[in-house]
Order: sequence, then structure tokens, then C-alpha cells
Amino acid sequence: MIFSKKQYFLAISLTVLFIIFSYLYLDKNVARYFLAHASTYDSLGDFISTFGESNWYIGSAVLGFLFFKFVKKHELFKQRFLFLLYINLFSGLLSIILKNIFGRIRPWGLRNGGDEYGFLLFQNFDMGFIEKMKYHFTTLVDAPTTYTSFPSGHTTTIFAVFTYLCILFPKYIYLWLSVAVVFASGRLMDSDHFLSDITAGAMLGTLSTLFLYSKLKEKIK
Repeated sequence: MIFSKKQYFLAISLTVLFIIFSYLYLDKNVARYFLAHASTYDSLGDFISTFGESNWYIGSAVLGFLFFKFVKKHELFKQRFLFLLYINLFSGLLSIILKNIFGRIRPWGLRNGGDEYGFLLFQNFDMGFIEKMKYHFTTLVDAPTTYTSFPSGHTTTIFAVFTYLCILFPKYIYLWLSVAVVFASGRLMDSDHFLSDITAGAMLGTLSTLFLYSKLKEKIK
């Protein structure tokens, strides 16, 4: 374990508190700013967001693994590329599961003066449990992209790779952090996510990578 249990607990607690604070007081204002200035930020945000697409890292991991397994055999490098593959698959799967559980509408609900905001999970408590679950999943099926804002999948990927680089090359931690923050900001600029979505994605990507590292560290040292 890189940090103590107390440090993990403190970091997670503070992050969760910030996510709640952001949801209550920051998300709408930040989202409305970028929606109002879409002509300025949208194209840049779309470009930056491409660096959070997991296929880049999964593809690199597979190619690296094959190269160091069959071409230039090197066990350590092979395991490190496998680790890169694992963290992307694992964090990506967790992100998809959480997106569908929470069912948060994206900032698109605030376009043109709209006020659609919140999580399907925390709505419609006047319905019976079965009726609520049916409505929840029917809505997700009908609009799978619209209601999958939390957490940000791109940010999850970005911070999974950030943590991976920090583990292997800790000397450059501030460089990796700066790059990760810039890449994650693209999801705000293109109005695809709220600030709390970004924060949750960063936490998920970081923790999932640290968890896998605790299981595989002997192979990738």
C-alpha cells in the first residue's frame, strides 16, 4: 500500500465532501458558463477530450504487451503494459456500472434556459420500488448517453493513466498531474460533464489503479 489507511480515508472523505459541495453550489454555475460560451470552448474541449478516450491506452497496452512478449522479450516491460491494460479495463468497467446506477443527466439539460438537473437514482421516490427501477432503466435505455454523466469516464481513464505514470515515474508527478488536469478540463469545456463528475472520475481512476497496483506490484517493480 502506497499510503496508510488513514490517508486513504481522509483523501476519500474530502473528495466526497467536495463532490457534494460542488453538486449543491458549483455545478450549475460552471456548466452554464461553458454552455453560454460554447463557441469559445466547445471545439477546444472536444479536442482535449480525445486524450481521455481509453482506446488509445488499451491499444498501446496490447501492442506493448505483444512486442515485449514475442518480439523483444522483456518480462518486466510486458507486465507493465499488462498493468496498463488492466487499469483501463477495470476502471472503465467500474465507471460504466456507476454511470448506470446513478443515471445523472448531463449539462445538456441546462441548455437554452432548461433546468433539468440531478440523478435518476435520487428521484421519483413517490413511485414503488419496482416502478422506480423500471422507470430508471427505461430512461437509460431510451437515452443512454444523456443520463450517464456521473462519473466522467474520460476523467476516470485520464487519472488511471496519471496514477500509473506516477507509480512508474514518480519523479515527474507534477508533470503528470498538470497534464491530467488539463485533459480532464476538456470535459467541462465541451459541456459534457459537471465539475463533480470530473472530481468523481479522478477519484475512481486513481483508486482503481492503486487497488490493482496493490495486487500486482511485485510483477511491475
